Amino acid sequence: MLLLASLIELMIYIYALSLLFYFSDCVSRSVRSRRIGTGLLGFTALLQFSVIIVRVVLEGRIPLFSVYDFLFLFVFVLTAAGFGLALTQKAEFVVLLLGIVGFTASVLNEFWFPVGEHAEHIGYTQQLLLILHVVLANLSLVALTIAAVFGILYLFLYAMLKKKKWNDTIRRLPSLEQTERWAHVSVLTGTPLLIVSLLVAFLLIVAQKRWEMLLDVKGITTFAALSVYGLYFMLKRTRKYSGFSIAKWTLVGYALVIINLLSNAFSEYHKWNGG
Repeated sequence: MLLLASLIELMIYIYALSLLFYFSDCVSRSVRSRRIGTGLLGFTALLQFSVIIVRVVLEGRIPLFSVYDFLFLFVFVLTAAGFGLALTQKAEFVVLLLGIVGFTASVLNEFWFPVGEHAEHIGYTQQLLLILHVVLANLSLVALTIAAVFGILYLFLYAMLKKKKWNDTIRRLPSLEQTERWAHVSVLTGTPLLIVSLLVAFLLIVAQKRWEMLLDVKGITTFAALSVYGLYFMLKRTRKYSGFSIAKWTLVGYALVIINLLSNAFSEYHKWNGG
């Protein structure tokens, strides 16, 4: 059963990575992200099929007659269908939504309807998901910090150029266009990481049925920050707002991220007091 549990855990991780690249593609069109996401989605379907085959070999029967089996087969078919759509149609948003449904059903199936000896690995699976959540959140914070630094640099350069103050220090800094581009790339990297991290955290809350956590101060500030970055992308797409305005929204989002980090001291999510 250790092989079975390991395959399922790897499948969940690869599924999460696939969603990460699809979120990145949908936020800002990227052929490279879509191709990587599609490849990972296909690998996820292969791992799911492998789990079914391993169970057939170990149990000597086709696993179809329990709630767990039904949902696992549902997720497998859904994943395979999403992979097929990704290869044949321009349907990134459809594939992303199918992926979210499949990933959600897959994780909750492992917690609510464990099969046989696999039930012993629930706590271990929860720990691995928690690690995934923390790692993604940490990487997101790094990317958004870089975006904030470029945002501050953009505002500084904008102010200096507007005042026509040009000196050797200004000459050594990147141009406004380069600064804006790198800030956008950093936000584009950090936001999907934050989204998948939140999805994993939400599924852990649902699996543990700790509904009160949804109203925790950390959860509220996280969704507030995500909303600001969502607005950032909407404004970016309209092309009606200057780089100056976009840079300010980058800093507003980051301010909420820092408030979210500091809220750990008052949150039930993480008993952290800065000590």
